Amino acid sequence: MDRRLAGIALFATALAVAACSPGFGQLKVDEVRPLLHKDNVYVFDNNGQERYDAGHLPGAVRLNSKDIKPADLPADKKNATLIFYCANEG
Repeated sequence: MDRRLAGIALFATALAVAACSPGFGQLKVDEVRPLLHKDNVYVFDNNGQERYDAGHLPGAVRLNSKDIKPADLPADKKNATLIFYCANEG
């Protein structure tokens, strides 16, 4: 898991939406790590299938941001933290 997090640290942008948050925010990898195993935290990987298959965060669901449907997200969005990440080589 640390290897995956280290790789994502180089390329990833993580966004979180929380009930008490005023909107979108950015999280650093070290801020994501303690959230991974908490209740009501959902992790979404926006990478292509090949990159997702090569390695993703534990529990992450592959989701194409252009095709998100309400059914793809948890029912209780108000009390959930949603973390989206992707490779960001730029």
